Amino acid sequence: MRTNIRSTGAVKLSDNVKEYINTRLETFQKLFNESENVVANILCKQTDKNVVVEITIPLKHITLRAESCADTLYGAIDLATDKIERQLLRHKQKINSIIKKREGISNYFSNLENESKENFESQIVKTKVIEPEVMTLDEAITEMEMSDHDFFSFINETNHRHTVVYLRKDGKYGVIETKE
Repeated sequence: MRTNIRSTGAVKLSDNVKEYINTRLETFQKLFNESENVVANILCKQTDKNVVVEITIPLKHITLRAESCADTLYGAIDLATDKIERQLLRHKQKINSIIKKREGISNYFSNLENESKENFESQIVKTKVIEPEVMTLDEAITEMEMSDHDFFSFINETNHRHTVVYLRKDGKYGVIETKE
C-alpha cells in the first residue's frame, strides 16, 4: 500500500509521524490482495484546538474514508486508522457473505477468514415509514429543527425531487437530492 501524506496549517509532519502513519496502515495490507495497487491519502490539519486526520482509500467500487479529531496528532491518527479498520472488516464480512460470487469488489480483498471477533452485521433497530410532504427548503429546515433530528426528508417544491436536508458537523446544512 502506498501512502500520500499531506499536512495543512500549523501541522508539521516529522519523519517519526510519517513512519507511525505508515506502520499503522501496514496492518491493512493483509486485508488487500497483493496484486491491487492501493493508495491511502492522509491529510493532517489543525483546527482551533484540535488536530484532524482524514484518511481516504479510493478503490474501484468503494471509497473508504475516516475523519477523526483529537488533542494530539498521534491520537487523531489512532482514531482514524481504527475507523478505517472497522470499515474494512465490515465491508470484508459483507463481501464474504453476500457478494462473494460477484466479480469486482471482492477482488480487492484477500481470502482472510474470521479476521475479527466483532459482529458487523447490519443492526437495524427501527424502521419508520414516512410520506414525504411537498415543501420549500426553508420549511424543511424548520421542521427538522422542531423535530430535534439532524436530517429531514421531503419533496422539494421547486423541482419536485425527493430531498434530504441534514445538519453538518460544522453547524451548517447540507442537501441531498435524487436525480430526475
